[in-house]
Amino acid sequence: MITLATNKGGASFTIVGGADKNRFSLNGDELTFKATFFNSRRNNPAYRVKIKATRMDSNSRLLETEKILVVTVLEGLYIITTDVSAPENKNKVITLAVNKKIPAVTSITLDFEIVRGLDANKFTLVGNKLTFEAPAFNDRTDATYRVKIKATFAETFGFKPKTETAEKILTVTIINPNTNDDSSDDEETTSEEGGADSVVEEFTNVKVIAQAVRKENKFASKALLSKVGKTLMGRLSYIRHQNQQKSSFSTNGFVNGIQVSFADSQTNSFINRVLSANGLSNVIPTSSRKVERWDTWTSAQVVIGRNNGAGTNKTEFNLRSLNIGMDRRIAQDKTIGFALGLGKQDRTATGIDFSGDVDTKQYTLSSYGALELSSKGSIEAVLGVAKATHKVGKSNTPSADQGSNGFFASIAYRADLQAQSVDLSPFIRYDISRIKMKANDVLTNSETATDEAIALGIDISKTGNYEEGQLTRFVSVEYKSDLRRDGSDYLSKNAEQEVSVKLGLNYQKDDTTTSINYERIQSTNNKAHSYGIEGAVRWKF
Repeated sequence: MITLATNKGGASFTIVGGADKNRFSLNGDELTFKATFFNSRRNNPAYRVKIKATRMDSNSRLLETEKILVVTVLEGLYIITTDVSAPENKNKVITLAVNKKIPAVTSITLDFEIVRGLDANKFTLVGNKLTFEAPAFNDRTDATYRVKIKATFAETFGFKPKTETAEKILTVTIINPNTNDDSSDDEETTSEEGGADSVVEEFTNVKVIAQAVRKENKFASKALLSKVGKTLMGRLSYIRHQNQQKSSFSTNGFVNGIQVSFADSQTNSFINRVLSANGLSNVIPTSSRKVERWDTWTSAQVVIGRNNGAGTNKTEFNLRSLNIGMDRRIAQDKTIGFALGLGKQDRTATGIDFSGDVDTKQYTLSSYGALELSSKGSIEAVLGVAKATHKVGKSNTPSADQGSNGFFASIAYRADLQAQSVDLSPFIRYDISRIKMKANDVLTNSETATDEAIALGIDISKTGNYEEGQLTRFVSVEYKSDLRRDGSDYLSKNAEQEVSVKLGLNYQKDDTTTSINYERIQSTNNKAHSYGIEGAVRWKF
């Protein structure tokens, strides 16, 4: 961020030109430059913008001046050591190096360390010599081993010590002994001159991080879409239960129509016998079809939890969601509604490829509806579109911010049963979502991820009077299977099949419902799992 100033105060500033003006933004006197990858313009890393300053003098004359500001992107530190191959059952020594030379002075130091990795226990490090203890080729299905290395370049000379760090994941692949490949030496060396190869390596490392960020962004959007879908499905269930309570009046001595009777019991009995003999009734029926007014409602939710991937990937998150909707009955057995939603999710990821903060803001426009097939079952559906922005708080790729858009839909059949005052609601549901991640400076192509899943589950609840309202205790169990089976799409959670259990309480008083619940989702095909505590408030207005 650059603070603009003139030799005389009171000036206002505007961006009026410059070859790279699209990389700058201006808010008052604060000029912000959107940093970019050094090698995207290695031969010309200087970015220019023309600024115009204006002010009124004491005689109400307009004074103007313009200036071209230049921001030069400096080359950062990066590890230039490449991925290698190694024969089985032998030690492989890899020489670590960076793109910067160390002059023959004692004030500059370069240190390497192993920070993490799925296979970090297979590596040892002394100075800049990384040793890989190669196992047998058939030791496991995947013959590729990974370790994350951190380089620290420190300059302690002068009044302002300077420290740069860089991280990279190195990969060692065990050579298949049946290929007779003897091209691998016991020691792998890397040129410290950098050059064209080092440019490729730096870009590759940055791209790996950007792809990991994109995965985290996609998962954030998917989680927000899922929350909207379940909120709207919950609204449909609420409407259905309310209507069932209303319709129960007609089965307890109430009639749909106008009943004709006489004060004299003998006359009344005679008229009823005559009407009955002719197949008639003393009730004048009224139309059962009722066009109701639109009901408006609001739901606010907060979820705090954690995702744990199959490996060392994990993410802590907090999700906030606000939905405003309106719906109505368009017939005795049909409901339709529309909703606007705003969701925010802040995620702190810790992974092999990326560690940092990703903040997502997503807007949704949805429609939802239900068709009641009988008093014991209904079909529910949700359809919506979404638009999101993703901001990276901490990353080695400052240009990794992205936008996305997509759609989502769910259709479910739900039954309503009761056993000893306990409500049972088994269901089957199909979900689909399609998220398109837009291109950015590092990932120059957009990417689309489509998810399909089928879910089977049951909601169990028991409601009783409490204070001046109703208290509902509920348990939800759901088994969900990913039809696409694309486990590489997301960083923090790779599950082909999962089981979720939710325990909670609802308290309803008048038109306001307060809810709190705990949910755990466990993958059945690996150790990935997530859990969270949710608080929600829903009200009509």
